Amino acid sequence: MKHEIFPAYRALFEQAFVPIFVKDAFDTATMLEGCRLAGVRVIEYTLRREDADRVIPTLKKAEPNRFVFVGSTLDSERVVRKMKEKFPQIMTIPEILGHGVDGIISMLPMQPQNIAKYAERAVVIPSAETLGESLAQVDAGAHFIKRLGTELDRVKLSRAAPTFDFCPLFVTGGVTVERMPEVFGIGGMVVGAGFDMLLKDIRPETLTPEMVAGRLTAFISAAKAARAKAWPQLAGLETLSDAEWLSRLPFYHTFG
Repeated sequence: MKHEIFPAYRALFEQAFVPIFVKDAFDTATMLEGCRLAGVRVIEYTLRREDADRVIPTLKKAEPNRFVFVGSTLDSERVVRKMKEKFPQIMTIPEILGHGVDGIISMLPMQPQNIAKYAERAVVIPSAETLGESLAQVDAGAHFIKRLGTELDRVKLSRAAPTFDFCPLFVTGGVTVERMPEVFGIGGMVVGAGFDMLLKDIRPETLTPEMVAGRLTAFISAAKAARAKAWPQLAGLETLSDAEWLSRLPFYHTFG
Protein backbone atom coordinates (compact mmCIF):
# COMPACT_ATOMS: atom_id res chain seq x y z
CA MET A 1 0.00 0.00 0.00
CA LYS A 2 1.81 3.09 -1.27
CA HIS A 3 -0.65 5.71 -0.06
CA GLU A 4 1.03 7.83 2.59
CA ILE A 5 -2.20 8.47 4.47
CA PHE A 6 -3.41 4.88 4.51
CA PRO A 7 -2.03 4.01 7.99
CA ALA A 8 -4.02 6.89 9.51
CA TYR A 9 -7.14 5.87 7.56
CA ARG A 10 -6.86 2.27 8.70
CA ALA A 11 -6.14 3.21 12.31
CA LEU A 12 -9.16 5.52 12.39
CA PHE A 13 -11.43 2.79 11.11
CA GLU A 14 -10.07 0.06 13.35
CA GLN A 15 -10.31 2.16 16.50
CA ALA A 16 -14.05 2.65 15.74
CA PHE A 17 -14.38 5.43 18.34
CA VAL A 18 -12.50 8.76 18.33
CA PRO A 19 -12.16 10.96 21.42
CA ILE A 20 -12.60 14.64 20.59
CA PHE A 21 -10.88 17.51 22.37
CA VAL A 22 -13.50 20.25 22.46
CA LYS A 23 -13.81 23.50 24.39
CA ASP A 24 -14.19 22.46 28.04
CA ALA A 25 -12.64 22.98 31.47
CA PHE A 26 -10.56 19.79 31.50
CA ASP A 27 -6.77 19.90 31.53
CA THR A 28 -5.20 19.12 28.15
CA ALA A 29 -2.10 17.38 29.50
CA THR A 30 -4.19 15.12 31.74
CA MET A 31 -6.41 14.05 28.85
CA LEU A 32 -3.46 13.43 26.55
CA GLU A 33 -1.80 11.27 29.18
CA GLY A 34 -5.07 9.36 29.59
CA CYS A 35 -5.07 8.73 25.84
CA ARG A 36 -1.55 7.36 26.10
CA LEU A 37 -2.43 5.08 29.01
CA ALA A 38 -5.45 3.72 27.13
CA GLY A 39 -3.40 3.06 24.00
CA VAL A 40 -5.50 5.42 21.91
CA ARG A 41 -4.00 5.66 18.43
CA VAL A 42 -6.30 8.32 16.95
CA ILE A 43 -7.51 11.60 18.47
CA GLU A 44 -9.36 14.63 17.15
CA TYR A 45 -8.20 18.01 18.45
CA THR A 46 -10.62 20.77 17.52
CA LEU A 47 -9.86 24.40 16.83
CA ARG A 48 -12.66 25.27 19.24
CA ARG A 49 -10.23 24.55 22.05
CA GLU A 50 -8.56 27.82 22.96
CA ASP A 51 -5.09 26.28 23.28
CA ALA A 52 -5.28 24.67 19.83
CA ASP A 53 -2.68 26.92 18.21
CA ARG A 54 -0.21 26.04 20.98
CA VAL A 55 -1.01 22.33 21.35
CA ILE A 56 -1.52 21.14 17.79
CA PRO A 57 2.04 22.01 16.69
CA THR A 58 3.40 19.78 19.49
CA LEU A 59 1.19 16.71 19.17
CA LYS A 60 3.05 14.81 16.46
CA LYS A 61 6.42 15.75 17.92
CA ALA A 62 5.45 14.42 21.34
CA GLU A 63 4.01 11.13 20.04
CA PRO A 64 4.79 10.56 16.37
CA ASN A 65 3.00 7.19 16.36
CA ARG A 66 -0.33 8.75 17.36
CA PHE A 67 -2.58 9.86 14.52
CA VAL A 68 -3.86 13.40 14.97
CA PHE A 69 -6.97 14.76 13.27
CA VAL A 70 -7.83 18.45 13.56
CA GLY A 71 -11.51 19.30 13.84
CA SER A 72 -13.61 22.43 13.34
CA THR A 73 -11.58 23.32 10.27
CA LEU A 74 -12.74 25.87 7.68
CA ASP A 75 -11.52 25.54 4.11
CA SER A 76 -11.68 29.27 3.34
CA GLU A 77 -8.33 30.90 3.99
CA ARG A 78 -9.91 34.35 3.60
CA VAL A 79 -12.51 33.66 6.29
CA VAL A 80 -9.96 32.12 8.66
CA ARG A 81 -7.58 35.06 8.36
CA LYS A 82 -10.39 37.44 9.26
CA MET A 83 -11.79 35.33 12.10
CA LYS A 84 -8.35 35.04 13.72
CA GLU A 85 -9.05 38.50 15.12
CA LYS A 86 -11.71 37.00 17.38
CA PHE A 87 -10.48 33.41 17.57
CA PRO A 88 -6.68 33.53 17.55
CA GLN A 89 -6.36 29.74 17.85
CA ILE A 90 -7.85 28.95 14.44
CA MET A 91 -5.61 28.07 11.51
CA THR A 92 -5.91 27.63 7.78
CA ILE A 93 -5.73 24.10 6.43
CA PRO A 94 -2.22 24.66 4.98
CA GLU A 95 -1.09 25.87 8.41
CA ILE A 96 -2.64 22.82 10.07
CA LEU A 97 -1.05 20.38 7.65
CA GLY A 98 2.28 22.13 8.14
CA HIS A 99 2.31 20.63 11.64
CA GLY A 100 2.31 17.11 10.25
CA VAL A 101 -1.21 16.14 11.31
CA ASP A 102 -2.92 13.17 9.70
CA GLY A 103 -6.45 14.38 9.03
CA ILE A 104 -8.82 17.32 8.87
CA ILE A 105 -12.47 17.29 9.92
CA SER A 106 -15.09 19.96 9.32
CA MET A 107 -18.58 20.66 10.60
CA LEU A 108 -19.24 22.21 7.19
CA PRO A 109 -19.11 20.95 3.61
CA MET A 110 -15.80 21.54 1.86
CA GLN A 111 -15.22 22.86 -1.63
CA PRO A 112 -14.52 19.93 -4.00
CA GLN A 113 -11.37 21.57 -5.33
CA ASN A 114 -9.97 21.82 -1.81
CA ILE A 115 -10.86 18.22 -1.02
CA ALA A 116 -9.00 17.13 -4.16
CA LYS A 117 -6.07 19.36 -3.20
CA TYR A 118 -5.63 17.96 0.31
CA ALA A 119 -6.87 14.36 0.05
CA GLU A 120 -3.46 12.91 -0.79
CA ARG A 121 -1.83 14.68 2.17
CA ALA A 122 -4.41 13.95 4.87
CA VAL A 123 -7.57 12.01 5.62
CA VAL A 124 -10.33 14.48 4.73
CA ILE A 125 -13.69 14.36 6.53
CA PRO A 126 -16.16 17.13 5.62
CA SER A 127 -19.83 17.31 6.58
CA ALA A 128 -22.72 17.23 4.15
CA GLU A 129 -26.30 18.44 4.29
CA THR A 130 -27.65 16.37 1.38
CA LEU A 131 -26.93 13.05 -0.29
CA GLY A 132 -25.90 14.89 -3.44
CA GLU A 133 -23.39 16.91 -1.47
CA SER A 134 -22.05 13.72 0.09
CA LEU A 135 -21.60 12.13 -3.33
CA ALA A 136 -19.85 15.20 -4.75
CA GLN A 137 -17.44 15.35 -1.82
CA VAL A 138 -16.66 11.62 -1.86
CA ASP A 139 -16.15 11.86 -5.61
CA ALA A 140 -13.69 14.71 -5.01
CA GLY A 141 -11.69 12.51 -2.63
CA ALA A 142 -13.26 12.83 0.84
CA HIS A 143 -12.52 9.72 2.89
CA PHE A 144 -15.53 9.93 5.22
CA ILE A 145 -18.59 12.15 5.50
CA LYS A 146 -19.32 13.54 8.95
CA ARG A 147 -22.90 13.28 10.22
CA LEU A 148 -24.41 14.28 13.54
CA GLY A 149 -25.68 11.67 15.96
CA THR A 150 -28.56 14.00 16.67
CA GLU A 151 -29.72 13.58 13.06
CA LEU A 152 -29.96 9.82 12.70
CA ASP A 153 -32.59 10.07 9.97
CA ARG A 154 -29.90 11.59 7.75
CA VAL A 155 -27.47 8.87 8.74
CA LYS A 156 -30.00 6.22 7.79
CA LEU A 157 -30.84 7.93 4.51
CA SER A 158 -27.15 8.00 3.58
CA ARG A 159 -27.18 4.20 3.55
CA ALA A 160 -30.43 3.81 1.57
CA ALA A 161 -30.40 1.01 -1.03
CA PRO A 162 -30.55 3.33 -4.08
CA THR A 163 -27.24 4.90 -3.00
CA PHE A 164 -25.49 1.49 -3.25
CA ASP A 165 -23.85 2.08 0.16
CA PHE A 166 -21.26 4.41 -1.35
CA CYS A 167 -21.05 6.73 1.65
CA PRO A 168 -18.56 6.10 4.51
CA LEU A 169 -19.99 7.75 7.63
CA PHE A 170 -18.25 9.28 10.64
CA VAL A 171 -20.91 10.08 13.24
CA THR A 172 -20.31 12.45 16.14
CA GLY A 173 -22.46 14.37 18.59
CA GLY A 174 -24.61 12.68 21.21
CA VAL A 175 -23.03 9.25 20.63
CA THR A 176 -23.17 7.62 24.04
CA VAL A 177 -22.36 3.99 24.77
CA GLU A 178 -26.09 3.32 24.97
CA ARG A 179 -26.74 4.81 21.51
CA MET A 180 -23.86 3.07 19.72
CA PRO A 181 -25.85 -0.04 18.66
CA GLU A 182 -28.42 2.21 16.97
CA VAL A 183 -25.82 4.41 15.28
CA PHE A 184 -23.85 1.50 13.86
CA GLY A 185 -27.02 -0.40 13.09
CA ILE A 186 -28.28 2.25 10.69
CA GLY A 187 -25.00 2.78 8.88
CA GLY A 188 -22.36 4.50 11.00
CA MET A 189 -18.83 3.22 10.41
CA VAL A 190 -16.81 5.27 12.91
CA VAL A 191 -18.14 7.34 15.81
CA GLY A 192 -16.73 10.07 18.03
CA ALA A 193 -17.61 12.04 21.14
CA GLY A 194 -16.18 15.03 22.96
CA PHE A 195 -14.48 14.79 26.32
CA ASP A 196 -17.20 17.07 27.65
CA MET A 197 -19.56 14.10 27.26
CA LEU A 198 -17.06 11.37 28.07
CA LEU A 199 -16.20 13.01 31.40
CA LYS A 200 -19.43 14.88 32.08
CA ASP A 201 -19.89 13.56 35.64
CA ILE A 202 -16.31 14.31 36.69
CA ARG A 203 -15.20 17.62 38.19
CA PRO A 204 -12.23 19.04 36.24
CA GLU A 205 -10.16 19.58 39.39
CA THR A 206 -10.42 15.88 40.30
CA LEU A 207 -9.56 14.47 36.87
CA THR A 208 -6.65 12.03 36.61
CA PRO A 209 -5.13 10.29 33.56
CA GLU A 210 -6.38 6.99 34.93
CA MET A 211 -9.96 8.27 34.94
CA VAL A 212 -9.59 9.38 31.34
CA ALA A 213 -8.08 6.05 30.32
CA GLY A 214 -10.92 4.14 31.94
CA ARG A 215 -13.59 6.06 30.08
CA LEU A 216 -11.75 5.78 26.79
CA THR A 217 -11.29 2.04 27.13
CA ALA A 218 -15.01 1.61 27.83
CA PHE A 219 -16.10 3.73 24.85
CA ILE A 220 -13.70 2.12 22.39
CA SER A 221 -14.66 -1.39 23.51
CA ALA A 222 -18.35 -0.56 23.23
CA ALA A 223 -17.91 0.91 19.75
CA LYS A 224 -16.01 -2.11 18.47
CA ALA A 225 -18.59 -4.49 19.91
CA ALA A 226 -21.53 -2.53 18.48
CA ARG A 227 -19.98 -2.31 15.03
CA ALA A 228 -19.05 -6.00 15.00
CA LYS A 229 -22.65 -6.89 15.78
CA ALA A 230 -24.07 -4.57 13.13
CA TRP A 231 -21.41 -5.41 10.53
CA PRO A 232 -20.14 -8.99 11.18
CA GLN A 233 -17.91 -8.84 8.11
CA LEU A 234 -15.90 -6.08 9.80
CA ALA A 235 -14.98 -8.13 12.87
CA GLY A 236 -11.33 -9.10 13.21
CA LEU A 237 -10.04 -6.70 10.56
CA GLU A 238 -6.86 -6.02 12.51
CA THR A 239 -5.29 -9.33 11.44
CA LEU A 240 -5.77 -8.84 7.70
CA SER A 241 -3.34 -7.61 5.07
CA ASP A 242 -4.06 -4.18 3.63
CA ALA A 243 -5.55 -5.61 0.45
CA GLU A 244 -7.78 -8.05 2.33
CA TRP A 245 -8.74 -5.31 4.77
CA LEU A 246 -9.89 -3.00 1.99
CA SER A 247 -11.88 -5.78 0.32
CA ARG A 248 -14.06 -6.08 3.46
CA LEU A 249 -15.11 -2.42 3.49
CA PRO A 250 -18.73 -2.08 2.34
CA PHE A 251 -18.43 1.49 1.10
CA TYR A 252 -16.52 3.46 -1.53
CA HIS A 253 -12.87 4.28 -0.83
CA THR A 254 -10.10 5.99 -2.77
CA PHE A 255 -7.40 3.35 -2.23
CA GLY A 256 -6.33 1.01 -5.00
